[in-house]
Parts: sequence; C-alpha cells; structure tokens
Amino acid sequence: MKKVLLKLNEKKVPIYIGNNLFKNTIIDKYINHKDVVIITNTKIAKLHLKTVKRSLKNFKVKTLVLPDGEKYKNVATLNKIHDYLIKNKLNRDLTIIALGGGVIGDLVGFASDTFLRGVNLIHIPTTLLAQVDSSIGGKSGINHKSGKNLIGSFKHPEAIIIDTIFLQTLSEKQFTSGLAEVIKYGAIGNRPFLKWLNRNSKDILERKTDSLIKLITVSVKAKVSIVQKDEKESNIRAHLNFGHTLGHAIESAMQYKRILHGEAISIGMVFASAISVDKGLLEIADFNLIENTLVKMGLPVDLPRSVTSQNIMKHISFDKKKKDGKNHFVLLNSIGGSFLYNKLTDSYISKFVKTFQR
Repeated sequence: MKKVLLKLNEKKVPIYIGNNLFKNTIIDKYINHKDVVIITNTKIAKLHLKTVKRSLKNFKVKTLVLPDGEKYKNVATLNKIHDYLIKNKLNRDLTIIALGGGVIGDLVGFASDTFLRGVNLIHIPTTLLAQVDSSIGGKSGINHKSGKNLIGSFKHPEAIIIDTIFLQTLSEKQFTSGLAEVIKYGAIGNRPFLKWLNRNSKDILERKTDSLIKLITVSVKAKVSIVQKDEKESNIRAHLNFGHTLGHAIESAMQYKRILHGEAISIGMVFASAISVDKGLLEIADFNLIENTLVKMGLPVDLPRSVTSQNIMKHISFDKKKKDGKNHFVLLNSIGGSFLYNKLTDSYISKFVKTFQR
C-alpha cells in the first residue's frame, strides 16, 4: 500500500493506493461518529457495495443508491440526497462516503458540503478517471443545462481510498476513458511518464496490478503537487484543464450521451495540441507522441460528425474558464510545457473545429 498526503492550508488529506485495501480497517479513523451513509449508483451497488459495507461493521451504515449516468448530475438528484438525509434525521456528526466514479464524487461532494453547511466526507473512487483526477482536489458540483460543472464548491474529503480491485470490473470503455486523464499528466508535465505509458500500453490495457499502481501513483502525485500550489485554480491548477475546453463543449453538445468524459478530453487534447502546432509552439514529433499514445490506449482523436461547430461554439461560450470575454485554452510549447493562452478568437476556433470532423 502506498500513501500520498495532500497538504492544504486548512487540512491534510491522506490518499491510500493499493490492491484489496478493504481487508483492513484504514477507513475507521476517518469516520466522525457512528452514523455513516454510503451514496453510490445502481451499477456500483451491485458490484462493490457489500465489500465496502463489510469493512464498516463498527458503524451504523445506511445506503442511498442513485441512478447511474452523467445526466443525473443535476439539482434534482442533489435534492434527492438532501431529502434522504433530512428524512433520516441525520446530523452534523454524519460521515458520507462517496462510492463511485466522477459523477458520484462530484455530486456527493457537493451534497456533503451543502447539507447542514458541511459534514464529513470520504471518497472511495471506483473508476480510473475518478482515482487519478476527480476525487483529488476538492472540486464538487452539478451540471446545468447550459454547461458542465457550472454550479459547485470546493469540498475536501477526510481521506481518499484508491483500490485497484475496482478497476477489474470496469468496462473497457470506462477504463480507457480514465486513461485520458493519465495521459494528460504526461503531456502537461512529465515526458518520461508519457513515454512509459506509450511503451507499456499492453500491460496497462491488460490491467496488470503493478502497472496500475504505478500509473495511479504517478498521476496522484502530479495532481497533488499542482493542487498544493494552487488549491482554488487561480493559476497553475488551470493547466489541468488541458483538453477540457473543447472536451466539456463536446460533452454538453452531445447531452452527455454516447461519449464518456475521458473520450471527450482525448479529442480535446489532440485539438489543443494541434492548435499548439499550428501556432508554431509545439514540435510535430511531440504532437505525434501525444496522439499515438491516445490511439494506442483505444481513445478517440476525431470529433464526431454529429457535433457541429456552431453547437461547439455555443457551449464554449458558457465555459467557466472564459474570462473577460476571452477564450482560455491550455496549450503546449513542448511535452511537459503547458501554459494558458487567451488569444484564440471564436472564428479561429470555429474553423479549427471543422477540420477535426473527419
């Protein structure tokens, strides 16, 4: 078992990484009192709820099972969580456990921050994407019809427990989706790691435990390093949005159907890398390494034909990273050399989007 510590001004968040972690009781010391509510979705409940509940035999455990899917990351589901907690007369001694992927983590994190002005939270991420990215850093929230993650807050958990055993039950599509965020860390800050990912794609796709623990640990350390320097995304943390400006617009344009977050981010990273080449910032060899690594992992690199440039531009206009009317993209001047760029006009982006519909 490995342990990484996220050190913030107000608290320290331990992150445990390993295989079969729920055979021991590491979770116990992060629970306030007796009352625990596990919030998960229908898919994860069938696969992993019993395993987690068995490790909590010293506590009074209730469970709330929500529908599965990004389309449920909304105010109606948030109200459903609040209604459940109020109906069961739970108080501020409560510990909520978010058991699931990015949608559950974001939604439950926001619910725990807004119920009684904040209760204890523990993240148990079950998807690769959540393990390496969304469970770390405190971002929580819900979607709005105008765009993704437009309503939310920062809510750091008491602990994050990352168990590779959950990854063995992921579909191939869900697993490869998570690899997009892993590749992102290599692209924006770690050339040797990106090359390792490219060389070891076979072992990774076969989900060999040693490879999984390595890629998760490197990714977690990268995320922790950035969050510690910029907790509220006022500067360097924005670099983690590499690929996300277009990626979020694709998800919104497709109404969170037929495409997963990581797949959209994969297209967005190739898009941002291609702009970097077009602007004379990035060498074509570096672009090829990024694109080739994504392709080797089974991720898409082209924009779906069903998504129009007009629809993309509509959703980019609502992007939460937009400031003073300017589009903010994370570009690269090399692998490991990410920076913020705000000089891309709407007409330039719209024309570039059209070239990605192959």
